[in-house]
Amino acid sequence: MAIMMLGIRSSSIRTMPSIRINSSTISKRISRTIKTSTMDWKPIKTGKGNLAILEQQAKSPILRRTLLGLMIAMPVISFALGCWQVKRLQWKTELITKGENALAQPAIEELPPNIDPSIIEEFQYRRFKCKGHFDYSQEIFLGPRIKNGEMGYFVITPFIRSSGGKPILVERGWIHKDKVVPESRKKGYLSHLAFPQGEIEIEALFRVMPEKSYLQFDHKKGERLFHVYDVPEMAEQTGCLPIYCQMIHDLSDHPEWRHNAEEAKKSSNNITSLFGLISPTTPKGGEIEDEGLGEYSDDVTMQYQEFEFIKQGVPIAPTPKIKYSNNHLQYLVTWFGLSLCSTICLIYAFMKKGNFSTAEKVIEAKRKQMKKSF
Repeated sequence: MAIMMLGIRSSSIRTMPSIRINSSTISKRISRTIKTSTMDWKPIKTGKGNLAILEQQAKSPILRRTLLGLMIAMPVISFALGCWQVKRLQWKTELITKGENALAQPAIEELPPNIDPSIIEEFQYRRFKCKGHFDYSQEIFLGPRIKNGEMGYFVITPFIRSSGGKPILVERGWIHKDKVVPESRKKGYLSHLAFPQGEIEIEALFRVMPEKSYLQFDHKKGERLFHVYDVPEMAEQTGCLPIYCQMIHDLSDHPEWRHNAEEAKKSSNNITSLFGLISPTTPKGGEIEDEGLGEYSDDVTMQYQEFEFIKQGVPIAPTPKIKYSNNHLQYLVTWFGLSLCSTICLIYAFMKKGNFSTAEKVIEAKRKQMKKSF
């Protein structure tokens, strides 16, 4: 019986049709019926070691607030400095324009005897003509200054005006160091330009020189050498008005200065002859000895070279030009550019702040996403 049952079962098993399982079909059916959550597909970004950074920042809240305050203050401060440079640019442009207009105007023919030093700033770079003579006994020097590789000094001589009033300070120009002593400029064919005598007419312009700062050395009383511009001290030492003037660059000859020098020599010889004395420059024959002058021309268009002036000790005056530096446009662009860059960095920092949240905020955000998904 049992054998028969086993035979039946075996036969039935043989007669049952074969079942083939296709894995691809099953995976397709499962994918159609099962829905997966998408909440982890867009996770909230967190920085590496976010918790460690937060713990470290929590220990130093003052530093964080200080840095945040600097980040906020940088755009404001740089923008304010840029606006200030706009005003400075307008002021410097007007100042340069005023100086150029002053140089273009005709020279003032004569100065009044009484001059108020406080109004000289309004006449900056204004040319003028003045008659008088130099006082070489109070001559002072500023330097040393280098010109074309040669060391020298600016010679500043008080000019006594024929119209009256106190003398004024006149910067005659640059001279070589070997021609600092006035006696060394008395000889030569250009002595009338290096050491003019008698009444002459000069052309110069008013200048307002920078004040001496507290970091610069004070001038020693009585010394003729100044290292920096100190107009009040120069005026007090020489007995002049605190008015600084610069002679204009001129390489031409002045024959009238030569005639004035000869007249001064004649008058001095006449004075000495009254007392029965003989002038050291006057021979026994009574003729005036011309030391190195020789023959000369009255041509006022004659021009000399700078090396002749340097050799003969003639001061070389500066060329009249505006010496204001105007870099405020560069400063303006720099400050506004810094303000723009710092503003962009500050906005970017606040925008990225949400991506670096605390752990509690990350969990809370995930919970909200889970509620929306289910």
